[in-house]
Amino acid sequence: MEITMMKTKVVIAGGTGFVGQGIIQQLDPTQYDVHSLSRHVYHPHTNYKTTYHVVDLSDTPSVSAIIQDADWVIDAVGILFPNPIKKQNYHNSSYAPAKYLIDALVSAPHAKLLFISANGGPFFMAPYLKAKRAVEARMHALLPERAYMVYPGIIFDKARLSSYFLGRILSHLDGIPYVKKLRPISRQAFASEIAQILSGTSSALEKRLA
Repeated sequence: MEITMMKTKVVIAGGTGFVGQGIIQQLDPTQYDVHSLSRHVYHPHTNYKTTYHVVDLSDTPSVSAIIQDADWVIDAVGILFPNPIKKQNYHNSSYAPAKYLIDALVSAPHAKLLFISANGGPFFMAPYLKAKRAVEARMHALLPERAYMVYPGIIFDKARLSSYFLGRILSHLDGIPYVKKLRPISRQAFASEIAQILSGTSSALEKRLA
């Protein structure tokens, strides 16, 4: 008699983005049933067994139908800097998507939410950090027993050269207190930490560095 192992269902909001794709590449498809939520159609370049859903996070019924039986929901949506041309700001592109997810998760009592927050940043990143902290506060208020946060800094990889070289340089200077607070980490290392949390093991990234 063949025994079928139950897979852990993971739904990644923003799964088509830089961070989301890094996480997907790290998750073993024999152990995880991975779903991605994004606003636009995505054509993966690899054979990763991920189900891609085109959905607006403000469409609560559609989102709820996907996350209702999920074990984990990961919020990998967000922007580093506002873009007036694209009409992107921290409220509509970072806080609001997280709010929609949190509200949908209230009616999915078993799913845990893992939010990718931020450890810190230079003074001009204060609005970015403020949006992250606002999401954390809402998670604690509405999902007190199911709220998980990680606090990375600059996530870098060769797939995004704009942050790769800076991240590499800073990663070799983490003995400097200010640089340590910026907490640079490679995308692969970050994704490994996420996989660790999903498997039930705590991560150093769950603690914010002062």
